[in-house]
Amino acid sequence: MSQPFALCISVIVSLCLSTSIAVVMMKPLRGVLNQLCPGSHATNFWMSFTTVMLHVTPLLFTLLFVGTVTLADSVTIVRTALASSLFGAFAALLVVGYQISRARPLSP
Repeated sequence: MSQPFALCISVIVSLCLSTSIAVVMMKPLRGVLNQLCPGSHATNFWMSFTTVMLHVTPLLFTLLFVGTVTLADSVTIVRTALASSLFGAFAALLVVGYQISRARPLSP
């Protein structure tokens, strides 16, 4: 398998995983941010920021680890891309969860 094709497969796997996680997290995250942020502009910013980070972090891990694959068959490429994307998504969610757990809700 050629390197550009392997890269395309890896990016697609990472973006599909990230998008599905972001879609699942969108509504609950917006609810929590509405309680924590003083206005809709702040909530919209943090929603956008978190969505970007949930896409960038898995993609970064995927691009770092997919180059280490020596046997470039399609199954190995997809497996490596999926494993590294999941690791990146887990890391991003840990950071988001930690920051939200430390935040204090606004006083009513």
